[in-house]
Amino acid sequence: MAADVIAENEASAKKLGWEAFVKQDVLNFLLGHNLQAITVDDGAGRKAVIKRTSKGDYSVQITSNEIL
Repeated sequence: MAADVIAENEASAKKLGWEAFVKQDVLNFLLGHNLQAITVDDGAGRKAVIKRTSKGDYSVQITSNEIL
């Protein structure tokens, strides 16, 4: 039971780490290089796409494939 809680907390921390990486580092890279869109894939089932909208905003889409 305790191992399940620890595994769940670790998975949650990794997910937050991935989201933080995308929303900070990847977004800063996109802005710094004046790109319209960027796709990031970690090779382990997580993927993120950041696109500049016609209004000048940024759309972030994060997906994941998790095996339970």
